Amino acid sequence: MRDPAASLDVRALEGSASLEPTEARHLTHPRYRPDIDGLRGLAVLMAVIYHAFPKTLPGGFIGVELFFVVSGYLISTIVFGNLENGSFSIAEFYARRVRRIFPALVLVLAAGLALGWYILFVDEQQTLGKHVAAGAGFISNFVLWTEASYFDSDATSKPFLHLWSLGVEEQFYIFWPLLLVLVWRKKYNFLAITVLIAVLSFSASILMVKSDPVAAFYSPWARFWELMMGGILAYVALHHPERLRINANWQSAIGLLMIAIALGLLNKKAAFPGWWAVLPTIGTCLVISAGPGAWLNRKFLSSRPVVWVGLISYPLYLWHWLLLSFAWIARGKTPPPGVRGALVMVSFLLAYLTYRFVEKRARAAGNTMAVALVAVMICLGLTGLVTYSGAISPRNDSKAIGPILEALHDWDYPDGFEKTVFAGVSVRSIPAGEKTVLFIGDSHLEQYGPRVVQSLESNPDQYNSAIFLTSPGCSPIPGTAQTNSYHVETCRVFREQVAELVLRPEISAVVIAAGWSMYFVESSSQAPENLDLSFELNALQTFIESIVSQKKVYVLLDNPSGPPFEPRHFFVGTRLTSLTVKPFQEQVTLDKDQNALRLRLAEAAAAAGALVIDPVEHLCVNNRCPVVTADGRPIYKDDNHYRPFYVKENAGFVDLTLQN
Repeated sequence: MRDPAASLDVRALEGSASLEPTEARHLTHPRYRPDIDGLRGLAVLMAVIYHAFPKTLPGGFIGVELFFVVSGYLISTIVFGNLENGSFSIAEFYARRVRRIFPALVLVLAAGLALGWYILFVDEQQTLGKHVAAGAGFISNFVLWTEASYFDSDATSKPFLHLWSLGVEEQFYIFWPLLLVLVWRKKYNFLAITVLIAVLSFSASILMVKSDPVAAFYSPWARFWELMMGGILAYVALHHPERLRINANWQSAIGLLMIAIALGLLNKKAAFPGWWAVLPTIGTCLVISAGPGAWLNRKFLSSRPVVWVGLISYPLYLWHWLLLSFAWIARGKTPPPGVRGALVMVSFLLAYLTYRFVEKRARAAGNTMAVALVAVMICLGLTGLVTYSGAISPRNDSKAIGPILEALHDWDYPDGFEKTVFAGVSVRSIPAGEKTVLFIGDSHLEQYGPRVVQSLESNPDQYNSAIFLTSPGCSPIPGTAQTNSYHVETCRVFREQVAELVLRPEISAVVIAAGWSMYFVESSSQAPENLDLSFELNALQTFIESIVSQKKVYVLLDNPSGPPFEPRHFFVGTRLTSLTVKPFQEQVTLDKDQNALRLRLAEAAAAAGALVIDPVEHLCVNNRCPVVTADGRPIYKDDNHYRPFYVKENAGFVDLTLQN
């Protein structure tokens, strides 16, 4: 899924602090253009609406493209012009960036830490601390990139998710001026270097959006081309301004139309950025190149309301997602539309106050202010690291809550397994008897790893060796869907490896397990008994039949799952007041949709010749399934995965697959 906050270039360098009309500094700056402030206002409105009301504007995340182009244009104009005039100062350039970026960010990071202490649980506060440290160090995009996995928490639960784009932009601010200084000294051509970087970066974006969309979204080298487009525009504007405008009114109209088309066509399922990012990026270039005199630029983008939003766009972006995210966390689900609307209004108020009383004063100050802001940011980063270490306890940290929170991180796989290569494929293995059993599936298979390790280590002579080939979020069955939309290529390679290994003569038996409902029914609103699952079930049967003539095949049905099993639901009260652990619902009736799918899968697998193992038959009584142990310990780590201690003690049905 697309990160809801991963959409707007956060700073856009306050997008363009360089657009401020006057400031008596050594560096010279381009003439103020209210239409560019209006463009920033338009971009931040897209993001705010998208985050607060995603169904209203599903393509609002393209605001990042507008801001990247604007920033590339403005900063490149400053650096190109001042280098050519002999007036460029690296120290002054970075001091100005600090005075423009740090004030609002310091305020929002501090507010986030305070809100986190009041609202979050200890594990959530630790994650928040990591994100604060990453935000203070302008590496949020890299940290979020590493977190984009199957077990990553929902994007709405990350109050600083939106700082990813600030990280990309700050990395550009560090890299670009230094490179241009080197280019200037070597007397290379500015335009040639800018075009070269743009081409290389765009090529990387196109390749990565297919193989690893997470990398394409977060990595600076797949995003710099958008800033370079602004850089190309800046060079042409400085040296050949007559080539920019053929018909200013039409350029502006076509540019805004391209942005509108992208806004209407795109949603979080699009392969973005990639080719789709060309529409808003070129559209923004056309709007900027049209100049302030173009009719739409003059009448719409330069209008007072739109310019005003542009002036507060940076703090507005920082505040609105912070508030929306904490509201999601506090409620445990999406807040009502009225609450989201009220939070947006509060964000506007906080943004104006931040701009009026914090940002403007910091900008007018000298370099002493810049040094002080850097010191404060370092302190915030260190505070984030201390919070991440767990040294700071949140308000909601009672002893009763502790055992519940412990469950949320209880995951052992691949502990006990050795990472090896089997038939050219990287796998996890544990040796025992002479024969080898291949386990294939997703994390719903991995959850049984601790039981396999325990059985083989305690009785290696009684059981066969085990090999695990798994990929979380990827169905092992060719022809079925997948949940891991961010890693299409990963799932494709995984299935190819599965197809290769299941037929190897060294393998005596194959065990197949997965979160079947995710691949068979979750994309539909119909109940499983009413769904036409013939394609999926035929794919499963065909796959089993291709193996069963040569070796044993076991199909492990899925375990019960759903909100009642989620440890976070064991609380009573609210995060905003106080939380206590409520009396446990020790057993839950198996969901009728899960039961219907379970029966259909069992029938199809058995018909194909597989031996079916059903956890429900072993762990539930009359379809009443346990949620906690007799002494009140949660047996799930989330709403669909068992904890290691539980499978070690209760998943003896897995042992059958390992026996001779």
